Amino acid sequence: MLDSLAYFHGEPATTAAFKVEPEDFQVTEILPFAPSGQGEHVFIQLQKRGENTLWAANALAQSLKVSPKLVSFAGLKDRQGVTSQWFSIQLPVSSKVSPASLALPSSLKVLQTVRHHKKLRRGVLKGNQFVITLKNISSVEALLERLDLIRNRGVPNYFGAQRFGHGGNNLTKAAQMFAGKRIKDREKRGLYLSAARSMLFNQVTSARFQNQLQQTLMVGDCVLLRGSHSFFVVEAIDDMLRARLKSGDIQISAPLFGDGDLSSSGTAREFEQAQLAAYPEFCEGLVRARLKQERRAILVFPEQIQWRVIDSSTLQLEFFLPAGCYATSVIRELANVCPS
Repeated sequence: MLDSLAYFHGEPATTAAFKVEPEDFQVTEILPFAPSGQGEHVFIQLQKRGENTLWAANALAQSLKVSPKLVSFAGLKDRQGVTSQWFSIQLPVSSKVSPASLALPSSLKVLQTVRHHKKLRRGVLKGNQFVITLKNISSVEALLERLDLIRNRGVPNYFGAQRFGHGGNNLTKAAQMFAGKRIKDREKRGLYLSAARSMLFNQVTSARFQNQLQQTLMVGDCVLLRGSHSFFVVEAIDDMLRARLKSGDIQISAPLFGDGDLSSSGTAREFEQAQLAAYPEFCEGLVRARLKQERRAILVFPEQIQWRVIDSSTLQLEFFLPAGCYATSVIRELANVCPS
């Protein structure tokens, strides 16, 4: 799904094995708030081994004898790994829920339970902390050189293969839906819409990297303020703007396509439209679905990045990514990986 996308630092020559065991890919979800300890919503932090989010949510619902529709979570997590994430369920204050009271499969472990006055909603997430182990590395020295590049210059902020489903199936389903097939399941419909506009974002972003425009401003670019969803349109390019871009104070963005006009203008708008023109069915389908136009930075910088060389062919890597960013996009720039 990502094979055709451009690299920032060139395709890596180093090879490595990734996700040999579930423990080689560890993810901890970080909420943007601390649960209050009071309220009618029970927050449950689960550690999952080799299970996906929807399966875990159903298991929780069965244990609590409630409908799966009452189980909320901030986002979907990869099945292949050991991941911890939060779920919330609205239950009467008189209901006592503790780790010991939940009967769950052995692949799920309750880390903590706490009450809060609001449900956990989709997208309400600060980010994720990753601990990744790469094995059978062909050259640890070359991999360390790439890590320095990534730490200093970032990686393309591509949506990962997980967004598109096995073999890109979510895109196939999106195309069928846009062609008129009715999708009754709201969850699946949302997945297909997200896959479609994520693909469009990846294509526009890849074109910027392919043309060496990832750090070159164009008139009409929408630039995001770092750490914010706010942006402004570049009307004229000067040394001050270039300096702000170089320092990371502002970031070039690409469209998350939807209903309404592109926010970009001038040269940047023409560039974006040229990439989107190759996918008219997806663009028209997203407009009909009334998804709101948004912007997303084309670069992401792994935060708090550190690593440890375990032996001559094994390295453990730790870093934090903001919500919506994919560790696989970091690994893709680091090494050519295989699953075992």
